[in-house]
Amino acid sequence: MSIKILGGLAKGQTLLVPKGDLIRPTSVMLRRKIFDARQDMSGHKFYDLCAGTGAMALEALSRGADSATLVEPNSKVFSLTKKNAENISKSSERLGQIEVVKSNAEKWLERFLATYQTLDDEEKESIVLFLDPPYLLHDIYNKCLDLISKVDFIGELWIESDEQKGIKKKVLDELFPGSKSYSQGTSFILIVR
Repeated sequence: MSIKILGGLAKGQTLLVPKGDLIRPTSVMLRRKIFDARQDMSGHKFYDLCAGTGAMALEALSRGADSATLVEPNSKVFSLTKKNAENISKSSERLGQIEVVKSNAEKWLERFLATYQTLDDEEKESIVLFLDPPYLLHDIYNKCLDLISKVDFIGELWIESDEQKGIKKKVLDELFPGSKSYSQGTSFILIVR
């Protein structure tokens, strides 16, 4: 199975997907909805905390993001994530920087947020954190959201979940009133600014 980059400099580039249920990539329709609304990602640094294939971060990079960081803890998936990032970087010399990190989301986020606090406001505002753990792993959502709540986070937080298996939209709406969301079936991405 493979999926493709939907738009931008790397449009049509194929991404590898591991066999089985090691990961659950963001659906093409949901990815299309959010990136149709956000065609130009110029000036942003995109951080995918549970990268899997890397489709979301690489899509952002294809659409002009200055950089993309893909964080993946699973060794088998990490090698595939890295290969996808390498293939995308070969597709266009004009793409921003790509970094692939083998780490779990919470540990990486804790280190990142310590650095984040030293940035100026303009740099902070350019940050997009994408949180999309396996839906059933509520612990990852809770720990990451708790870490983010402890700093003055002024970038964008994109949270993907599912009404049936993940953190419910109603719960996230209560935590982040006034947020925008995009839905496909029971899955959704909430954008917190």
